[in-house]
Amino acid sequence: MFFVCMLMPASISILVEKKIIKKKMDNSDLILKYLFYTFLITTVMNTLFFIFDNDRSSYYTSSTFTYDFCIKYTWISLLISAVIPYILKVISANININLEIKEKSKDEKTKVSKKRSTKKSLKNN
Repeated sequence: MFFVCMLMPASISILVEKKIIKKKMDNSDLILKYLFYTFLITTVMNTLFFIFDNDRSSYYTSSTFTYDFCIKYTWISLLISAVIPYILKVISANININLEIKEKSKDEKTKVSKKRSTKKSLKNN
């Protein structure tokens, strides 16, 4: 039951994301997305479990995974897995990061190296 609770919701997230994006993904993209969603959903569920758990000492013991707990965990994680792709889509649509990398020209590099060599020669005298 543990593996079903932890690993199944990520596949729902991938299905929802495929419906949103409507483009075909490579197998490597699917695997990376699956691992990302598994991590994200498990982190959210662990946080919720930690916040709302009354008995803090029974954090994921073997007695925790009762049938009742697994049903609740699965339904809540399925709801979260259906919502997370929409949240990520909104975030990625509104946040844009551009990186610009500039290289120094060869003239600037030679000037800097000439200055360094003259300073070295002055120090040696």
